[in-house]
Amino acid sequence: MRKRRQPFRRRAAPGAVKIQFWHALTGASQVAELQKLADQFNAANPQYYIQPILQGNYADTLQKMNAAITANSLPDMILGNPGDLGTYDAAGVMLPLDDYIKDPKDGLGDLAAQIDPSLFFDTFDNRTIGISNGRSIQVMYYNADMLKAAGFDKPPATFEEFEKVCEAVSKPPDTYCYAMVPGASVFANLDWNFGGEYASADETKGTFDDAGGVATLEWIKKLADKQWAYIPAAAFGDQTDFGNGKVAFTVGSTAGLPFYQKAVEGSSKPFTWGIAPLPRSANGKNYVDLFGPSIGLIQSTPEKQKGAWEFLKFLLSSDIEQEWAQVTTYFPANRAAANAVGAMDPSTVTNKAFASVIDKYKLAVTFLPDGKREPSAAAWQSVRNIVANMMTAVFTGKSGADFSATEPAAAAKEGVERVNKTLSEFGK
Repeated sequence: MRKRRQPFRRRAAPGAVKIQFWHALTGASQVAELQKLADQFNAANPQYYIQPILQGNYADTLQKMNAAITANSLPDMILGNPGDLGTYDAAGVMLPLDDYIKDPKDGLGDLAAQIDPSLFFDTFDNRTIGISNGRSIQVMYYNADMLKAAGFDKPPATFEEFEKVCEAVSKPPDTYCYAMVPGASVFANLDWNFGGEYASADETKGTFDDAGGVATLEWIKKLADKQWAYIPAAAFGDQTDFGNGKVAFTVGSTAGLPFYQKAVEGSSKPFTWGIAPLPRSANGKNYVDLFGPSIGLIQSTPEKQKGAWEFLKFLLSSDIEQEWAQVTTYFPANRAAANAVGAMDPSTVTNKAFASVIDKYKLAVTFLPDGKREPSAAAWQSVRNIVANMMTAVFTGKSGADFSATEPAAAAKEGVERVNKTLSEFGK
């Protein structure tokens, strides 16, 4: 069997400060691109040697980092979910970045004006411990041809419109309206769009037992009762079923745009598809959930910290951000880079996968002004399964060891109680 080619790794220059960069970017193209950028940086800065090291997915990376903290055998940089960085910060290993950001000589300088800190910085206890070089948003994927055949010429903007589509297209078990994958991000987005807040402003409590949260669960129950939706059994089953024309709607990250394109192209009957924000209540707003990994620096030696900071700045530069966006389909933190990517002509884009979805990527950019972020405090990572279990219990109507209530109001109450108990006990 032919061996898979590994990304080229430039050798370290004699005396170079070696900097381990642990990450969770499992896509082959992402791994190769990150190594390419590290080689480019190392060639221009031979006093440093950046070593990107894949640790598995985000859960794997979290587990390995916690083990490394216990063993006091840490990397020098880490890419992970903002909440995971918060977990490491609670363990006392993260390096606050504020002094680096503001340094008159080696700080962000003009770059600072190009980055919205509310969207791309991760701040805990008034200290910046992470910066993202790219985020994505949660959107609704829809089969335009299926909608058109049912008499709808555009995606639904409201929950009422969504239900009308569901009533028209659902023909179980062959065709369903929505492939629902229970998860905290989906629930938070629906809650916001029903007018709820999901969490308190200080992120110390869940608040989804309010009218918005209950309405979200009532809507989920209705989808189940009407047999308009189902929960896919396999990982990425929603994406697969969408590509096979079995379902009208799914919800996922814009980072998945190329994968949806591939799924549709590989179908026996390719079709026209699109993206839109998740629906809203009559008087609500079509918010989109903004998420994605951040990069943090680990406390080490001054030389390693300086080299890691310089590499992070390199990743935030406009040219590099433009290149990274085409590989990951992320939205650059650097506003100049984002504008440049938004102005690209599909015919001139060399990355074929990105070129095939650039029109949808540009459309997604117009959703960004309505972007909101979920709670990023470390404790909230520990309650995501509770929210997913709550959605599953209501949808299936089945109680279990992980969640008891199945009626919307009771489930919202139990969900908030479980979440707030876990939040209050976190770290104790």
